[in-house]
Amino acid sequence: MKKVLALVVMAVCALPVFAAQKVDNAKMLQIFSAQARPDWGNLNVILLNDRTVEALFGAPPAKAAFRTKARMTSVFFVQGTANKEFEFKPEITVTQKGETLPGKITPMKNFAGGKVAKGEQLQGLVELPKKLDLYESFKVTVGGQSVDFNLREDDVRD
Repeated sequence: MKKVLALVVMAVCALPVFAAQKVDNAKMLQIFSAQARPDWGNLNVILLNDRTVEALFGAPPAKAAFRTKARMTSVFFVQGTANKEFEFKPEITVTQKGETLPGKITPMKNFAGGKVAKGEQLQGLVELPKKLDLYESFKVTVGGQSVDFNLREDDVRD
């Protein structure tokens, strides 16, 4: 009986920790993402770092690989949903302080280019040739649609 009671107490104490982690994950995704509403649907661009990788990717092998890549260079996870059929052009650039960097694309779902049907999702990774200065604003352009990132100093610091 004491063991059961101890397990119940531990479970009750752990619930706030798990709830707080979900809130923190959602907050991290909000801080490090930018959204756009192009005429074809919605687009979400997320800057990958230790905190956003934790929130997005649950499986340990994938999580470790994404985290390592994001520490080496700037990487974005791009996702969207089409509300009508459209032609997707996987041309991605990032502009910061007058310099435009081309993105190297790793398609995951409907991200290689071509027609995307209504209701279909887009997903892909975009890797830059160098790290961005996160203390400076930058613009990510995906297939002609731009989103701006203006991160706060408090959010950038670990």
